[in-house]
Amino acid sequence: MRARLVPQPEGTAGEAALAARWAAGLRGPLRLEDGRTLRVIFPGVPGAGAGPDFRGAILEADGDLLVGDVELHVRASGWRAHGHHRDPAYAGVVLHAVAANDTGATATLHASGRAVAILVLPSGEGAPLPGFAPPCTRAAAAGFEAGAVLERLALRRLRAKAASLAPLAAHRGAGEALWRAILRALGGPANGAAFWLLGERVGLAAARELLAAGPGALEGALLGAAAGLPLRRQGFRPAAAPAARLAQAARLAAFLWPADAAPAWPAPLVEAAALPAALARGGLGRAAALEVSVNAVLPAGLTAGRWSDGEALAVLSRLPSPGTYGLLRPLEGWLGTSFRSAAALQGALLLHREYCTRGACGRCPLSS
Repeated sequence: MRARLVPQPEGTAGEAALAARWAAGLRGPLRLEDGRTLRVIFPGVPGAGAGPDFRGAILEADGDLLVGDVELHVRASGWRAHGHHRDPAYAGVVLHAVAANDTGATATLHASGRAVAILVLPSGEGAPLPGFAPPCTRAAAAGFEAGAVLERLALRRLRAKAASLAPLAAHRGAGEALWRAILRALGGPANGAAFWLLGERVGLAAARELLAAGPGALEGALLGAAAGLPLRRQGFRPAAAPAARLAQAARLAAFLWPADAAPAWPAPLVEAAALPAALARGGLGRAAALEVSVNAVLPAGLTAGRWSDGEALAVLSRLPSPGTYGLLRPLEGWLGTSFRSAAALQGALLLHREYCTRGACGRCPLSS
């Protein structure tokens, strides 16, 4: 097959224009390079950061349902040029949408062995369908209040986090589970997994022994133990860099577990209502105190039986959101709301990850 070449803008600006057209919806019929007709049921949710451009798309190709991710390029050769053929993050791509098929291939190949269908996007003249939106927008337009649903989803997410800490709390105690959860929360999305491993190397008992010499001794031990871990170290503001987060962890540990305290649930955190002010007194900034409250203290306290589901959810609903993540912006637009509370944000994250990006659009609690 001769390569199909269509003049298109180069680089990221060209791909941004393609993404805008794909997100708006496309007129049919569309035809894949392998000859099948394609219908776009749901274009997916825009990805954030590394990975495919859209996640959780629902497509139909000659009666076959394709559920997965969509990757966009100005030229089809961009797939290999960008290294996507070897990247596991792109193993779930079901459609490679391009402005020009300069490879002449009928499918794009991934190292996993999967053949990804190629669609050459029609010219932009009249192609977008203005106002395309998923079913949840109808509920929002009809005045359905999303807040209660988001709170229920937030409690589900909170319980899942608590369940992940339950084995550690049962075998090593609530204090150890909390310490590890604090480290993971301070590591954030980029370094949370590595910081969790760091907690295995410097557990709470070791941390308390080091604190006898002051927070600096614990900070030094944490930095030394982190030296061999696969940490992302670039692209952070100074207060969120790994070294700064470990210094914050050391100061917070000194506050929560002073020398005369038992290595158990810390006294400053007995009352859930004290969050996040208690963590701020331990040396965390506002944003970090919120993240640790939501992702560490509330789940650990729930699994340790320090407070009930209702008490934890009440705190989560009272806490302000640290700010909507970029990947949730489309969802805010569809629902016509802002995720102002920590509970609303946590519920939206679960909605996004379990429905919007899993090919389950139309089946979420907000779509009926």
